[in-house]
Amino acid sequence: MASTPPAGGEAPPLAGDSTLPELAQIKEDLEVIRGLKFLRDVPAEKQSLDDFGAFLQTELDKMFPPGKADDIQAGLMRLGLLLEPIDLGHEFKNALLSQAGAYYDPGSGKFFYLMTNVSSDILQMIASHELVHAIQDQHFHLGPLMEDLDRSYREGTRQDDQMLAVRYLVEGEATYVQTLWQVMGAQGRRDPQSRAFRQAQRQAHMILRIQGAMDMALLVQANKLAVTLLGDAGDEITEAIQSMDQIPPYILHPLIAAYTGGAVFVLNVRQQGGWDAVSAAYTNLPQSSEQVLHPEKFTGERDNPTPMTLPEMTYLGEAGWRAVDSAVHGEFYLNLLLRNFGSQAGDAMIAAAGWDGDIYQAWRREDGRVMFALATTWDTEQDAAEFLEAYRSILRTKCGLDADPPTEPDESGAIVYASGDGADDVGRLAQRGREVFIVEGAPEEFGRRILADLMAVEIEYVD
Repeated sequence: MASTPPAGGEAPPLAGDSTLPELAQIKEDLEVIRGLKFLRDVPAEKQSLDDFGAFLQTELDKMFPPGKADDIQAGLMRLGLLLEPIDLGHEFKNALLSQAGAYYDPGSGKFFYLMTNVSSDILQMIASHELVHAIQDQHFHLGPLMEDLDRSYREGTRQDDQMLAVRYLVEGEATYVQTLWQVMGAQGRRDPQSRAFRQAQRQAHMILRIQGAMDMALLVQANKLAVTLLGDAGDEITEAIQSMDQIPPYILHPLIAAYTGGAVFVLNVRQQGGWDAVSAAYTNLPQSSEQVLHPEKFTGERDNPTPMTLPEMTYLGEAGWRAVDSAVHGEFYLNLLLRNFGSQAGDAMIAAAGWDGDIYQAWRREDGRVMFALATTWDTEQDAAEFLEAYRSILRTKCGLDADPPTEPDESGAIVYASGDGADDVGRLAQRGREVFIVEGAPEEFGRRILADLMAVEIEYVD
């Protein structure tokens, strides 16, 4: 799914192309499964990968303008969500190509086939997914919804956490309904009241829960295996899929999780409140990755995140430090941060659970030096302590320390450690009740002051 496709280079409309599947029966099936009618026709066309690549580049340049992309990358590397320098736009493009059989465009109300030299069954499966996006758009207005979220990349603090949560809903529903359609596609399974329909639905749910529980490495290998069965998917798509395990986890993991984990999220929402509850989610969107990773925090008593802000700290600008990036990362990305430096999957999951809010800010100096502050808040003091200990446990790897950092804070209330090669590159890690604060890369003259300012901020909890 994307926005307006580039002009020119588009193949003739589907109506005149006998190589592509008819959509009427698929649309009828989807209406029965989802319980929503198509409000208007959904044209389908071929589009070349060159045109799709040009379109992607235009969209990615909006998210990561060339001058800003370098700053974002520098901050994310200092934080540890990226482990080496990359071309952010290029890697996002490769990741999107690895998932691109087709895409739906809310701007035109069309969907575009990118991969057509495959079997009729594969083309129908691709069409079923994109047609679900068309239903979503016609009933819930995906264009304005996604534009509001995309704006956070261009203005102020990036809302990475909520953007991921909404993608869980949008891509998760499309994956869920597509899977139901695949399993229920045989004649005789289109009556929701029939025994065959209910049995097929249980089978689809089992498939989705298994996929949702798979380790990311296994999902990547499954994607790489699948491309060998597709036929001629095209050199660029095949190359992108075969190189998926080289795409940084910061980019690849949330992309895949939006489909697999998102399908399980939507499954759970539907089981709690039917399709009405899924529809209602578009007017009362999930606010955090916590809510989609733990659906009971969305479908039950809503656990909304606590908004966090950082103090102004104008003295940093006066000393030549320029604010270059700011984001809310949430449970998903904090889990990924821990795993980047050796935390086992189960340990990282426990440490990141109980998240209630965060904000990250990076600063850069003209000599290229970068520092960051991360303020987090948690449901309980125990949750905060678990995250602090998990973060402390990765510091030896993250910062290249010769020994583990101290377990006890110094007189300032912080665990202090070398966070870089320079003697004046110091990290500070501290807990205040339900909050955990981290400052890394700050010269000593600023490290204490930044941490003290963070710990003086009063937080207004939403619970």
